Amino acid sequence: MNHLNPDHTPTAPQRRVDVMIVGGGPAGSAAALVLARARHRVLVADDRTYRNAAVEAFHGFPTRDHTPPAEFRADARRELRSYGVTFASDAVVGVEAHATGTAITFADGTRVDATVVVVATGVSDELPPIDGLACRWGRSAFNCPFCDGWEHRDQPVVVIDAAPGADHLATLLRSWTPHVTVVDAEQVVALEGAGTTLERVVLRDGTSVAAVAAFVKAPVTPRSSIAGALGCRLDPDGFVVTDATGRTTNPQVWAAGDVRRAAPSPHQVVLAAADGSAAAIAIHKAFIDGSLQAVKA
Repeated sequence: MNHLNPDHTPTAPQRRVDVMIVGGGPAGSAAALVLARARHRVLVADDRTYRNAAVEAFHGFPTRDHTPPAEFRADARRELRSYGVTFASDAVVGVEAHATGTAITFADGTRVDATVVVVATGVSDELPPIDGLACRWGRSAFNCPFCDGWEHRDQPVVVIDAAPGADHLATLLRSWTPHVTVVDAEQVVALEGAGTTLERVVLRDGTSVAAVAAFVKAPVTPRSSIAGALGCRLDPDGFVVTDATGRTTNPQVWAAGDVRRAAPSPHQVVLAAADGSAAAIAIHKAFIDGSLQAVKA
């Protein structure tokens, strides 16, 4: 099966597009929508690896507040297909920059040539190895008070300190609730409660802290290997360095979303989508002014 065709009809093993977007989250989807509406040939490479895959609902996006991420992505795909955007579901296994753009190879052997690449691969959370944390992630354990503070207002919460900035996170959370306890991740044995709810945080000394939610300050790792392979500059933490529009040090590569938003920049769905739109507008302008040339079929 050739994953480049959403209807699974036969296609040539090689394709050429104006823009290849790597990542099918809010940043990639927003970029694809703007570019497709500007009449560009767009392919979205989406291996379905998402930071918020386990999250029940995201918040803070007007008209989409409290939307399950999977529902958001499914709606975006349907909308994008109506504009002729195609998708590749295999992982990208190779990238090669050349004079007129980038050649991208997928795990099934398919190769695509694109004038422009948009890296919208996001980040991943490096959660501490605490029993009961992973299964509660996005349900009763979170990382962003702006995303999930409202749902736990005036209730007891715990901040798990697994990276610098936990005290600041606790200070922010006190805007929603005065009942905030900070505990070091190394002192936490388990999160316990019925199902994926949280009732208590169990510590190594045998005590426990009552809480309905845990907010975890943990390391965040950008998924920037593709940008690095294309010669884009990365900062010391691996985030892609860009200008205000998302253009990288490789003039044929843009980055959008969390992969370019190093601390202290917040990570939210609405901000990632805005990043994707800004990148797409800049890309279209580059095609118009002649600094980028659309490929010929």
